[in-house]
Amino acid sequence: MEQELPEVTKVIVEVFLDFSEESDKALKTLLAVAEELLDQHIWVDVIPHHVWFSDPLEAEAMDLPRIVINGKIRFIGKAPEKNEVKSAIMERIGAPFVKSDDVEIESIRFFDGGFKEIAFVST
Repeated sequence: MEQELPEVTKVIVEVFLDFSEESDKALKTLLAVAEELLDQHIWVDVIPHHVWFSDPLEAEAMDLPRIVINGKIRFIGKAPEKNEVKSAIMERIGAPFVKSDDVEIESIRFFDGGFKEIAFVST
């Protein structure tokens, strides 16, 4: 009897960075979220683009870091928190991500018999 592999959802996250601490924090957060979502069978490709500026005014106008998830700009000018990134990714792939006061329900899947599997993460 062959065992079926679970279907993997792929997400492309592009992050446009300068060499600031905020950009560094954004990249580290994205990589941590990508690693965490592997357990939920979500493959996140994090593609960093380092932007070089010769004019300081141009750098200010660009407002980096800038994070694009599956083609949609989601964060501009700040490093988001892990929960913000997870929520944005789940929204873009159409998966539920509900946050309550003490517990987050990250995903709900139905199995053949109609039973639910829910992943709880306490905050």
